[in-house]
Order: sequence, then C-alpha cells, then structure tokens
Amino acid sequence: MMEERYFPIFERVPDEAFVAAWREHVQATGYPERFDQVSTAKPHNLADVRLLSGELRVPVLLREGQSWVPCPLCTPNSPKFKTGRMAWFPHEKTVQFIGHECAKNHIGEDYRKAEERFSQELKCRRYIKQWGQLQHRLRALNYLVDRLLPIASALETCRYQLDKDAPGFALFLHRELRWSAGAITIMEDNGLKDERGRGILERRDLGTVQGLDFLEGDGQPAAALKKHKATLEDIERPLPEWRADSDDPASTEEILQRGSKGVGVLNKLRQALASIDSARRFLEAPNLLLLERWAQHGESPFASLEFSREGNRVFLRSETFEARHYSNIIVPKELYASLPDGSNLEPLEEI
Repeated sequence: MMEERYFPIFERVPDEAFVAAWREHVQATGYPERFDQVSTAKPHNLADVRLLSGELRVPVLLREGQSWVPCPLCTPNSPKFKTGRMAWFPHEKTVQFIGHECAKNHIGEDYRKAEERFSQELKCRRYIKQWGQLQHRLRALNYLVDRLLPIASALETCRYQLDKDAPGFALFLHRELRWSAGAITIMEDNGLKDERGRGILERRDLGTVQGLDFLEGDGQPAAALKKHKATLEDIERPLPEWRADSDDPASTEEILQRGSKGVGVLNKLRQALASIDSARRFLEAPNLLLLERWAQHGESPFASLEFSREGNRVFLRSETFEARHYSNIIVPKELYASLPDGSNLEPLEEI
C-alpha cells in the first residue's frame, strides 16, 4: 500500500520554476510523485484541468524494483504507467502526475481542451523566447531582402513579358518538365540490331533544364519579398506581455499569430533565396539551347521551337499541340547581380 499525499494549496497554476525543478527531480530520482507538494490522492473534481508538462517518460530504472508509477486518477496505490504528464486541478487546488492514457479516458473533453491549451502555451513560450533572436538578426535580414528585391523584380519583368507575349507557355512548359524535375531523356538508336534485324533503341540523357522556378506559379517573387519585408517590420515591435497563469486570450492570440508569422519568415526567405537563384538560370543561353535540342526529337511536346538568347534579349517561337507562342524578352541587367549571403537564415535555436 503506497502512502497517499494531499496538498490542496495551489490557488493558481504553478510557475515555470516549479515545473522545471520537478523535471530535474524526476530525471535524478525516477519518482515524479515524490516531489515536494505533489499530491497522489485521487482527485474528485477533474473539471478545468491544466497541463503543466508534455508527455514525460519516467526513468523507471531508477525506481525500486523498476516499478511503474501509480496513477492518482485510477490506481493511486499501485503501479500503473511509465509515461505521464504533470497537471493542476484548480478545484482541488492540487498538482499531480497523471498517466496520459488514463487522463484521456477519465477526464475526457476537459483533457482535450487542456491539451489544446498546453500546446498554445508551449508555442507562446517558444515564440516569446525566439523573438529576441529574430530581432537580433533584423538588420541582416532587411539587408538580404533589399539585395534580393532588384533581382526578383527583374525576374518578374521577364516573366511578365513572357506571359504577355505568349500566354500559357510558361505553365505549359512547367507542366511538361516538373514530373522529371527538368531531366530530359530521349530514345536513340545505338547502331546495333537484335536477332530479328531490328534497330536497338536505348535511353539517353540530354541534360536537365535549370530554373523551373521561373516557370512556376504567378511569377511574382518581388511581391512575395515585399510581404516578407512587412513581416520583418512587425518583428521590430515587441510581443505583448504574457503569462500562462493569466487568462488573456487576446494576448495569447496575438502572440500565436505574430509569432508564427515572424518565426516562419526565415524559412520563407530561405526558400525565396533558393528559388530566385534557381529561376534566373532558366534564361541562360545553354539552358535554352537544351530545350531546342529536345524539340528536335519526336518525344518532346514541340512541333518546332526556337528559344535562344543574344545579349540581353531572349527570343521564343514555339509550336506545340496546344498553341503557337512568340515572345521577345528584354532581360534587365539586375537579373544577374550577386546574391546576398544566406547565413542569417539558419533556423532559430529551439527553446
């Protein structure tokens, strides 16, 4: 028979220091239920439960006889589980370590709500602590966007000219190439014959078309960068004051929205840098020559194709099973400016 402990002393949700000290105790001893002021007696009012930790696997090797942990919800006097969560029961004014599967079964909808709330609180804590990291990088991030914008605007200009002159061509070509990630192969007679005298065909790689990002989507990388710039401006403002033990849904919602957007901008800028680097390769002369070589074979979707570059001009004349297209693109000199360093786009330190 295990001794039941009862500490109805917690008028409000315990702070992070209490939970951190409890975690250290668990890892050092293997006895989450023996931490100071943790109750083990069965609670009777389970409403409005608040979770204080994620799922924690107890190091049972540290426990006498490697026993499991008793669950106060259903078996307070005998071993029951190895993985559980710390919880605060406001009506009981107790803190208890409960089995996570037991809690789902015994508490029901209130436990589901508690899980959702805990997930939000965890995100709020992470965003608040990562906000400082973002602000520390702001100068470098703004410099990166400012350097990228002229290149992205040049890409938009080229794509706009292509879409204006040859509507549908970019999306058509992207559809034809995306399934192979731009790789082009053809069947070619290798000069040998089989036992029946028929020519033997074998597949040959022509090459890989670079810069499929140029053909994809709406072709507006500069517009996307301007949205990211607005997010960087928002990061300059501090997040609102927030505490997990205060019921302030407005502050919570603001932190979740702004935090998600702010932390996510690093990944979006990383993708934008890679996409712009890729997209501007599409209009290079060797790339266009590869497309022309492809068009000379019957396996391509082209009846005829002229796609060439001379200086800052790109000329297109195409006939496919869908349509005929013509375009004369003037490539801005800004397209091939040097790209900024992306070292400040590394993921933030996880909290």
